[in-house]
Amino acid sequence: MVFGWGESTFVMETNFFCCAMKRIFLPLSLMALVCSCSPMLYSGIFPVGEKMQSVAHGLTPTEDRATGLYGYLNNVGIWVIAPQFKSAGSFSDGMARVKKGNYYGAIDPLGQWIVQPVFTSSVDCDDAIGSIRKGRLAGIEMWAMEDPATELCGYLNHFGEWQIKPQYESGMDFDGDGFAVVKVKGGGWGVINRMNQFVIQPNFDHKHEAQSALARLKR
Repeated sequence: MVFGWGESTFVMETNFFCCAMKRIFLPLSLMALVCSCSPMLYSGIFPVGEKMQSVAHGLTPTEDRATGLYGYLNNVGIWVIAPQFKSAGSFSDGMARVKKGNYYGAIDPLGQWIVQPVFTSSVDCDDAIGSIRKGRLAGIEMWAMEDPATELCGYLNHFGEWQIKPQYESGMDFDGDGFAVVKVKGGGWGVINRMNQFVIQPNFDHKHEAQSALARLKR
């Protein structure tokens, strides 16, 4: 009777120990799995990790003979990113500039947009890609762009998102000091900073007058 009771206790303790180990090691195993995949995740600023780079290096921009559109083939000649672009560049630092319709943007090796296809100029899109590559915060560098829906001018950040919503009749690009000359709707010319605050009130009749006022202010 004593032996039987001891054997039962041993079995119960063994089962308890196994259950406890499962509760400890299962979360650790899941954590290890996530960590092993983490280089493939997009950081929200720029692609990171050697795995992402290796995927990008294995993709070749290629024109589809049937449609005349560009996509990306892998090393065994299979479409990884389907033909859908008017033009497509090679990947560098996990990003490639592409043209979708009449607008330029940038994708990652998974075909997801890093820079939204909103730039009418390939040069501006390249500058946006360069801003991301340098690790700039969104909104430090911006590009003046007319919104086709409202025909008003706003400012895009390097992700191709409106940092300053379209609201001006006209706008110049920001200078190196973070100032931009703009014309308010139905009003005059003034100067804003990156926070969309007027540092020179929009009371000038001509753009060059606001530019001259800004030059004097910087002295």
